Amino acid sequence: MINSVPVSQDTTIATSDITSALDGILTTDKFLASPQMSAFLRYVVEQTLIGNTRRIKAFTVGIEALGKPASFDPQTDPSVRVLAKRLRSSLDTYYLQNPDTKIFIEMKPGSYVPKFLLRSEMPVTMAPMPYHQHQPMTNQVAQSPVQSTMQAEPAREAVQQTTNDSPAEQYNSAHLSVQQQPNGHTGQSNSDAANSGSHDDQEDRNASINQLWQAYKSSSKVA
Repeated sequence: MINSVPVSQDTTIATSDITSALDGILTTDKFLASPQMSAFLRYVVEQTLIGNTRRIKAFTVGIEALGKPASFDPQTDPSVRVLAKRLRSSLDTYYLQNPDTKIFIEMKPGSYVPKFLLRSEMPVTMAPMPYHQHQPMTNQVAQSPVQSTMQAEPAREAVQQTTNDSPAEQYNSAHLSVQQQPNGHTGQSNSDAANSGSHDDQEDRNASINQLWQAYKSSSKVA
């Protein structure tokens, strides 16, 4: 087995440190609950450490790590590709939940050969954030005191304006509001008055006609 693995021109990682990092991953609940995923990761890491990266193919992983039969065909059986995708996701979750990890085991899409990185060697976009920063926000952002004061100011001014009015001004305002509202009773009273006036005029005309008729009859008797 190789004693150290180069990660850059000036930096190497000791094999013992890599195996310790591997053991730390494999002893988590998620990997303990998935023996095949653990066997996949252990196989590709050990083959890389002994310099057999050319053997790390879907076929050899399926047969030597996952116990597939010799008739296993990666072209028709996608189980290795599916498990590799799941393994990458599980590694990402592990590093998010363990931000103090010093050595990272990375397996990029399109390849089953892992790479080993120190935290200082990782690109900024790959460095995991503290776990608590990835938690969803359950509450909305609270407004600042200045924003709350600005929003409450118009309502406060309206209340103060009403309170500061004199009793006479408040009475005039209320009286004006009542006058502006339609009054069904007033309209009905006006209509009743008009009908009453028309009835009185009709009675007067009838009385006049009756008087003329009586006068006509009287003059006819005299003649």
